[in-house]
Amino acid sequence: MARIVRRPAGRHHPPTVVKHLADPRATTVQQMTAALAALRASLAERLAALREVDITSLPAPLLDVAVRVSEPCGLHVVRPADWEALREEEAFAGRPVPWWARLWPSGVALARALDADRPAPGARVLELGCGLALPSLVAARAGAEVLATDGSTDAVVFAAHGFALNELAGETAHADWVQHGPQLTARGPFDLVLAADVFYAQANVPVALRLLPDLLAPGGAVRLADPGRAGARDFLAGARGRFRLRTERDGEVALHTLTPLR
Repeated sequence: MARIVRRPAGRHHPPTVVKHLADPRATTVQQMTAALAALRASLAERLAALREVDITSLPAPLLDVAVRVSEPCGLHVVRPADWEALREEEAFAGRPVPWWARLWPSGVALARALDADRPAPGARVLELGCGLALPSLVAARAGAEVLATDGSTDAVVFAAHGFALNELAGETAHADWVQHGPQLTARGPFDLVLAADVFYAQANVPVALRLLPDLLAPGGAVRLADPGRAGARDFLAGARGRFRLRTERDGEVALHTLTPLR
């Protein structure tokens, strides 16, 4: 049985690093440079550890990072600065495309919806396929107990640093929900399950239909964001006999809220 590797957030940066990166207006160029260097060093340590490689073998674009404020949520997100360069490096090394390393419209839309309709303080929240984990950051800022998961160890490291950079409590775990369903269920039940643009692979549809009901606590809900993928249509068709569905739109992104019928 595969093991979920949990990485608590909030232990990666000293307070001065967080302060300088979060409020560049109050710092000097030298302070910002030092803060970014500390951030890159922390990322490199954890990325190499979870990849089980030497730091020197990490691709340079993975450590060439940018910290940006995500609007309208006002949270700081750390991400690789040049996604195309990272994609090319990973392809050359025979590694998967780093889809996790961008802020996609579905993740931004889900974060925006959560910011407008926040989970209750203390609610137990799970994000599947979190990537840079912006929805999880919004939920954590609302006071929820958050577990952000992704099948990419790199995504887990960046998500954990996102929690730390925003000085938010949260937990991250390397967990592929297709493979690690039993472990995720054992961590539950959850009051809210989040997922943004996870039906790009048709194989995820039957897994979601089987897994999601087992993850939810009584009265819990699933909130999905999707840009119109065929897999999402198939999932929603299969879920109608088990869930009550409400759908809203944010531009090209559909926001689905599913609650169990019983």
